[in-house]
This record gives sequence, C-alpha cells and structure tokens, in this order.
Amino acid sequence: MQAGAELIFQLGYYPWITQNKPPEKIRGSVELFASTFEKELQRKLARAKAIVTDPVDVPLQIDRILANERTIELMNPLGFVFGRLRSRKIEAVAVAQRFIDGSVGVTYFAQLYTNVDSGISSLDQAVQKSVGYGVPFSTSNFLIPALELRKKQIHPFCDFKTVQFLGGHDLVAKAVYNQQVALGAGHDGVIINLSNQQGFEDAQSKLKTLLRSSPIPSDPVVVNIPTEAERVEVTAALIRAGATDEGKQALADFWGDVRGLAATSSQNYEVVQSAVQDLGFRPEDLLPKAH
Repeated sequence: MQAGAELIFQLGYYPWITQNKPPEKIRGSVELFASTFEKELQRKLARAKAIVTDPVDVPLQIDRILANERTIELMNPLGFVFGRLRSRKIEAVAVAQRFIDGSVGVTYFAQLYTNVDSGISSLDQAVQKSVGYGVPFSTSNFLIPALELRKKQIHPFCDFKTVQFLGGHDLVAKAVYNQQVALGAGHDGVIINLSNQQGFEDAQSKLKTLLRSSPIPSDPVVVNIPTEAERVEVTAALIRAGATDEGKQALADFWGDVRGLAATSSQNYEVVQSAVQDLGFRPEDLLPKAH
C-alpha cells in the first residue's frame, strides 16, 4: 500500500437487525455508529475510514465478509457459525451487550411461549397442535427452540400438526397473540417488544413463557482482517465507540436495544455450532436458496 493511502474498512449488517423500524432509520443509526468507530480507529490508524455497505441477508453477508478483507459485519450468531464453517479467516471480536434478567451481559436466551387462552400450560400439551418459528437461519427464532424441543423428546417438526415459518420475531408473537399458532419461538424480549406496539399493549398478560433456553452468546461483530495488529486496533476501537454516548445511542437504535460492545472470541459460539450438529442440519438446509 502506498504511504498515506486511506485504510478503507467496510461495515455491513443484515436488514432485520432490528424490527419495527424503517430501513432509513436503521441505516442512519448504523452510519452514526460507523462515524464514531472511525474517529476511535483514527486514534491509532490515522488514515482509517469506515464505509457502511448496503444491508444484505445472511447468505450474502457471509459471502461478502469471506470475499473482502478489512470487512466488518454485524451478524447473528448462526450466520457467523456458518461463515466460520466455510473459512477460519473470519473472527468474532466483539459481542453485543444487552439488558437481560436485570443486568447487562453478553448472552441472551430463546423461549417457547403460548397464549394464556390456549389452554396449554406445558410443552407436552402443545404436541399435535401448531408451532410458529421465524426464519430457519435465526438462532433464537428457530435453531435453539428446536434444540430445546428435542431435549424434551419433542420433534420440532413431526410432533406438530402444522409448522409455519412466519418470517420474524414480531410476526410469530402476533400469530401467538391472535391464536393463529399455539406455540411460538423467539428471543427473550419478544413479548415485551410486542407489548410496545399499538394494539398489543396487553401482550405481557396475554402471552406466557413455557420454556427458556440455556444462555446463547449474543450477536457478534465479525471481521475479516488478515493482520493481527489491525485486528487488535479495530476491536479496541469498536468497543470504545460502543462506550461513547453517540455510539451507545446508535447501537440501541439499530440493534435491538444493545447497551454496548464487549470483547469476545470465536470459541464462544461453539455452542451454536453444536446445536446445528445435534439437530443434524447442514448450512444449506437452513440458509435461503438463491432464486
């Protein structure tokens, strides 16, 4: 590289990184975080520049980070695991911190829940009824709830009369609320999030959790940066950016009320890889097919 040339870092994300917000609002918040990150990175890499790329869904996000160096992607855990299976050159370096169970931490959980009017009080009573998942490549909207069902000797497909992939946490929650499905899968905050939407203010009294999973590592910030020295500086700058007032606000706005970033390692996501293997899935089983 020529002396004085800019160091361009691409920062990307997936379009459903948060729900119930217009794409332009999400984009603006990601760009605010990128600007804050750029300022922090320039403290050690004076010519660094951060550019926000267009949001793409998980399969294209994996392709993008594998194909391009100096790329940073805000990913979901399952997306990172599938990318890591293809190449070890990508690393999880930071993790989203969220407010769970009364404190800020780097894990969350999945849950299976129902409507209080369904007459269901245990998972066994949901057998041969209907279940709603989000998308197959979601960690908490499908994979981990499916694993928890198998642990209870309930097949996530065959033991239900109907199985629907409804497209997202909020869509599943609305289907359970309206009793279109008997059982729903989602992340820890899905019921609270629904209660914040107009027309669903009573969701916390209408929906009840039947099972919550073991802790899941929260969403990672993943990088393809070949040199260790640059990777160290990028990681530190990401965490510092997430600790500023602007960075905290941006993260909260575009990433489901994230409170900051903490350092992590790729090994922390082996629990998600184990879930894929335990259920016998291949990446091509869960990732959407190209049209």
